[in-house]
Amino acid sequence: MDIQRTNWALIGLLWTTGLLAAAQFAKLTLTLDGFQAAYQNQPAPLAVSAVSVVGILGGAVAGFFVAKIGARRSVLWAVAMSAVVSLIQGRAMPFEWFMATRIIEGFGHLLLVVALPTMMVALAKPNDKTVVMGIWGTFFGVGYAVLALVVPVIAEWGGHWAVFRAHGILLALMFPVVWVVLPKVMTAGAAMPNIVSLHRTIYTNPRYFAPGLGHGIYTSIFIALVAFLPSTLGAAWLTAVLPLANLSGTFAAGFVAKWVPASKLSIYGFVSGIILFTLLALTGSIAVALIALFMTGLTAGANFAAVPELNSAPEDQARSNGAMAQIGNIGTFSGTPIYALVAGNLWGIAGVSVVICVAGAVFAGLAYRAARMSAV
Repeated sequence: MDIQRTNWALIGLLWTTGLLAAAQFAKLTLTLDGFQAAYQNQPAPLAVSAVSVVGILGGAVAGFFVAKIGARRSVLWAVAMSAVVSLIQGRAMPFEWFMATRIIEGFGHLLLVVALPTMMVALAKPNDKTVVMGIWGTFFGVGYAVLALVVPVIAEWGGHWAVFRAHGILLALMFPVVWVVLPKVMTAGAAMPNIVSLHRTIYTNPRYFAPGLGHGIYTSIFIALVAFLPSTLGAAWLTAVLPLANLSGTFAAGFVAKWVPASKLSIYGFVSGIILFTLLALTGSIAVALIALFMTGLTAGANFAAVPELNSAPEDQARSNGAMAQIGNIGTFSGTPIYALVAGNLWGIAGVSVVICVAGAVFAGLAYRAARMSAV
């Protein structure tokens, strides 16, 4: 698709659809207390992570699947499926059934986070593509920040189940809009690869998996801290501010990476996290918490920027982005249940964060070092 002029209006619509994809996690993270009360003696935090199951299993092949059915069709199917599932979730049901709906919702989420940026890049002229990807990288943080303001109002008015219904209604309203305006930016029909061979190729080459490893370690921190840190610090308003602090770091990474290689910047962010989360345990300072979220956001942006740094060919970037989706979902899945074990305990939350940042500095650091040595 030869684009001579960037379609900013349509890109903005796609980004807005991305906010609804972020809401698939945020709607439950931000109503976790009410959800836990409804399902006493059940592992409620696992419901946050359940959306990630599909990404864990199919993240590496998601890009090929979108190419097979087409980006437009992927978005339409994902929006429709997510709307139906969210409306179903708006009614009380047995916990096992609710977990099943979350796993089904994972299919829609994975399609959205792969197809939306694919369409956004296709709608941009060459000089704007990096800017567009920078815009896309903000969808999760902005989505959380917006919902942190809106969810309490909806929950107070209609209870936590109303939040799920509202999400479904917004998706249902979005469907006819995207049906009318979305163009075809990818021809459907691409062949699916051999799944075993694809995984072997990705995970034996550090240029492909190093950014994903850094991203997966990061994602195990972000959602969990937004869920548990505000109440632990006795500052509910942090629920809206923490995502913004994280988002600021992600924005800053794009500029800092002009002078510092992204593959190194990611590790500097983890090292800073070790220091800052240790200080948080000692001081309980809200300012330190905000700086820590900023630095982890810096790591997030650096991991995305490291993909083209280490892989110049589009097909290599596709493999690396597959690993980003897959390992990132592993981090998202594991983070909330781990932090739930120490919820309300500042030393526990900060301690887990320090351990995760140490793992990021060591393991992602080694992977990035090997990737730089093998980069061509």
